[in-house]
Amino acid sequence: MANKIMQFELWEECNSRCTFCYLGTNNRHTPDKVKMYSMDNAYTEISNLDNYPEYNIISYLGGEFFQGQLHTPELRMKFMSLMEKTAQLLRDGYIEQVWIYMTLTIGDQRDLYDTIKLFEGNTDKLWLLTSYDTQGRFHTPKMEENWKYHMKHIHELYPDIKFNITTILSTDCIKKYLNNEISFQQMGKEYHATFFFKQVGCEDTTPQEYNEKYKTDFVPTRKLFLEFLRKFRMQESALNWDKLFNIQYRADLLYRNGNDISESMVKNVRHKDRGAELEIDDEKHKNETEVAECGHLKAYHAYCDCDGCVLCDKEAMGIE
Repeated sequence: MANKIMQFELWEECNSRCTFCYLGTNNRHTPDKVKMYSMDNAYTEISNLDNYPEYNIISYLGGEFFQGQLHTPELRMKFMSLMEKTAQLLRDGYIEQVWIYMTLTIGDQRDLYDTIKLFEGNTDKLWLLTSYDTQGRFHTPKMEENWKYHMKHIHELYPDIKFNITTILSTDCIKKYLNNEISFQQMGKEYHATFFFKQVGCEDTTPQEYNEKYKTDFVPTRKLFLEFLRKFRMQESALNWDKLFNIQYRADLLYRNGNDISESMVKNVRHKDRGAELEIDDEKHKNETEVAECGHLKAYHAYCDCDGCVLCDKEAMGIE
C-alpha cells in the first residue's frame, strides 16, 4: 500500500521566531481553549476507524508542541492522551507510521521525551521531523547547540527512531552548498537523518518583492538556483533528488487550525497530479492553491528576479 498521510496542524503558536516564517514574524499565540478544542477534534477524527486503511500515516505539526506550548496540566494531559491514542493505533496495526514535528531550539524538551516514551516498542515506526536552516532559524549559537544536542541524544536513547530534516533553499544555503561549507550527505550521516528540501516560500508577497521588502537576499536568483541544481543532481543520492520539493511527500489530508475556534478543523484535500494541489473549505489559505500556466502551484515560482518555476527547472534537468 502506498503511503497516504492524514495530518493535523493543531495550532499556530510557535516561539522559535524564524525570520522567514509567518508564525515567527506575526508572533502567533493560540488561546488555551482553542488548543483544547483542536485536540478534542483530532482525537475524535483519529478514533474513527473508517479512516483506515485509506490513511496509513498520522502526522502532527504545530506551530510547535514542545517548547512551552503545553504550559498547563490540562493542556499537557490532553496532548498526551492524543499521543497515546495515536500510539495505540500504531500498536494495533491500523496505521504504519507516525510523524511528529519538533523544533528543538530550547534546552528543555521534557514534553517531547515523554511523548516518545509512549511509542516505546514501536519507535522504529516513529518519524521525528525537524528543520535545519543556515539563515533565520538559529538566532543564537545556543539555539543551534540545543538542536544538535537533542538530535544526537534522542538517537542515543532510541537508535531506531527515524529523523527527517527539512531545509529551505535560501540564497545563503545555496551559496554555502556551492562553496562546500555545508554537506547534506555529511549531516545525514552525523544525525542519522534524511532530508526534505523546500523552495523559499513568501507568505505575504511575491518572491520578486520579498527581498526588497525585507532588505534581504533570502530568495535566490534563477541563475544561482540552476547552478545549485546542476551540482545537486551530480553530487546527491537519487533519494535526495527525489525529495527536492516533491509534493508527493506532503500530507494527502490536512486538518488545519487557526487561533480561533471558528477556524478549527478546516479540511484540506490535496490532489498530487504534477504538483498541482486543490484544497477545500479553506479561504484563509486560498492563495496556496493557485496554479500557474505550467501546471504547478504558483508557490513553486520562487525566484527573486523572474517568474520561473523551480519544479519546471528540476524536470528540465532530465530526472523527475
